[in-house]
Amino acid sequence: MKCLIVYYFNGHWIGEEVSWKRSGSGTYRETSRIEIPQSKAEIEAFAAENRFVIEWRGNIPSEVPTAVTGT
Repeated sequence: MKCLIVYYFNGHWIGEEVSWKRSGSGTYRETSRIEIPQSKAEIEAFAAENRFVIEWRGNIPSEVPTAVTGT
């Protein structure tokens, strides 16, 4: 399984795929940003479909509004 780092920033879900690299006698993580769905449930389904393990980062809102309503 691959690792997918997910965080919520400025009203959008951001995803980064992790690749493990070797360097000398050790390893390090290299990340690359990928496009992911914009709801928590869809992200979880996307991760399962693509064999990702999700690493949630930062403050993850429990429910994110899909549209901003003006008053």
